Amino acid sequence: MSLVRSRRETAKLTSLASFCALMVGTWASPSIPRLLSKNSPIGVTLNHQEASWVTSAPPLGFTLGSLLTPVILDVIGPKRSLLLAALPLTIAWFGTAFSKSAVLLILMRFIAGLADGGILTILPLYVGEVSDKDIRGKLITFHTIVACMGSLFVLSIGPFIQYQTLALTCGIFPLIFVAIFYFMPDSPYFLIKKGKLVEGKRSLRRLLAVNASQNAIEARLNEIEQTIAKSIGTRRKVNLWHILSERHFRIALFFSLNLKLIFGVSGWTTIKAFLQTIIGAAASSISPQSSSLILGILQLPSVTVAAFLVDKLGRKALLVVSSVGCAITMGIVGLYFYLQDVVKADLQMVSWLPTICIALYLSFLPMGIFTVSSVIPGEIFADNVKSLSAAISVTFSGSWTFLVSKFFLQISDAWGMYAMFWIFSAVCCYGALFGLFILPETKGKSFIEIQNSLKQKRYC
Repeated sequence: MSLVRSRRETAKLTSLASFCALMVGTWASPSIPRLLSKNSPIGVTLNHQEASWVTSAPPLGFTLGSLLTPVILDVIGPKRSLLLAALPLTIAWFGTAFSKSAVLLILMRFIAGLADGGILTILPLYVGEVSDKDIRGKLITFHTIVACMGSLFVLSIGPFIQYQTLALTCGIFPLIFVAIFYFMPDSPYFLIKKGKLVEGKRSLRRLLAVNASQNAIEARLNEIEQTIAKSIGTRRKVNLWHILSERHFRIALFFSLNLKLIFGVSGWTTIKAFLQTIIGAAASSISPQSSSLILGILQLPSVTVAAFLVDKLGRKALLVVSSVGCAITMGIVGLYFYLQDVVKADLQMVSWLPTICIALYLSFLPMGIFTVSSVIPGEIFADNVKSLSAAISVTFSGSWTFLVSKFFLQISDAWGMYAMFWIFSAVCCYGALFGLFILPETKGKSFIEIQNSLKQKRYC
């Protein structure tokens, strides 16, 4: 009997990569306050400039990793690319545990981001290619659930264990992923595109249910071959100019880049990285350590709900609801800091408000902004431009995340922390408008149907 019984199970088993990826950014929340303290675990107390580099180095590496991914992806395929990305991630975690200088720590964080860029570029493409169109969104959203569990893992144990123990524990998970994912089949799209028809059929049989009929296998194989055939004529000239010169490719890239912009500047990665610092600055009545645990737990219900709704309500509805919720909560947190730092109002009676609002924000964001920005790029790009376009999108997102992470402390020191939260709120407002009026619905559509829709004039 095959080790893998269905595409659903295969897609779910790859989710451990999401778990590993999201730990990288969240690690900073319990670690940065320690590194800024006099009893720094690396033996050197970091200043705000160094701390900002420690936090922003992963997004910078993320950007480079996503740029390198298309070359590797087209040569060895999504399965081997994911296995390869786990190696630098493991090295980075063990290096982080034993770093004794700010420079070495920043380098290790950069390498971790490099691996993250590869993982988060490849993963939606792999899941999209091994899953059925009617559950594709749900399976990609399942990865968001597991990713939030990785974030929860760090937020829940990070404040209560030693710095070195946290890094070493995080470093074990990429090794577990390799041990599990090694036995998964490669994408039949990749195998057939490379002319490995026999291997592609074998992979497809493993991905389909055990009791799948021969007719079902042949129908799915025919769909894959048709999708690939549409891109054969242009495959050799795929580059940035080719994407920009074709109208439907430009439209797909426009949708993807806007979603990545909304996610990158919505504040999620930055707030998670500086969570304990923010709660401490707000003088919340709930301790930063307790807030860390509470906020980590509260992400799970909303993203679990999103997994059930993404293929029922669709991508647009989730993005709008998520963006509106995030805009309101970020606006309130910004107002709190403005009243506290500028007006000097006595906010002791509502000192719990920042923690509650951030908790609601961390519940709303995975529900739509994170989920939809992960699902759509894996659906809307044609096969021959998929890896390059996804890399461009992830690079774009990583660049914005780097800038926000790098200058969060500096802008907060210069203008006040309220300014950053109002920027986050404004971007989330844009996300609601984008989802309501511009983003097309891809729910329940095959790759061919999506490409045909993008070529219609109503998506100009």
